Amino acid sequence: MKRRPARILALPALALALVTGPAVTPASAVTEHEFISDYGQVGPLPAPVTPPEKCVYRQLHLDSGTYAWTLNSPGGSAPGEDIRVQDGDYRWSLCVYPLSLVYTLETEIRPVGSTTGFKKAITFSTTFQHTATWGSALYRWGPL
Repeated sequence: MKRRPARILALPALALALVTGPAVTPASAVTEHEFISDYGQVGPLPAPVTPPEKCVYRQLHLDSGTYAWTLNSPGGSAPGEDIRVQDGDYRWSLCVYPLSLVYTLETEIRPVGSTTGFKKAITFSTTFQHTATWGSALYRWGPL
């Protein structure tokens, strides 16, 4: 007799789970915002610089839409821009290229398997050794 109430209580929960289905997940891992960032030592360097670059890569799925895209460096930010993308998988990279006192920070978003896409870069310089953070952000704000 003790087992019967437990089964009766479990049946409504099971029925509710069957009616509502599994938890709803977004169609994309990136529907609102995404960040890619890195950090490291920057400072005056002898030329040639070894290693020549430091990169961070991320593969993600973007829903069709309009995204605000920014690039931030220790020396300031590149002007933000709106990009329009189709639904699909994209490769997002953030690379820093040092050359003596000047660094170039570059970010790129392109469809997986393609050699073309969106690219932006900014340069900054430093006269002293310090740890810095750089990054790129992507915010979906509207339909295509």
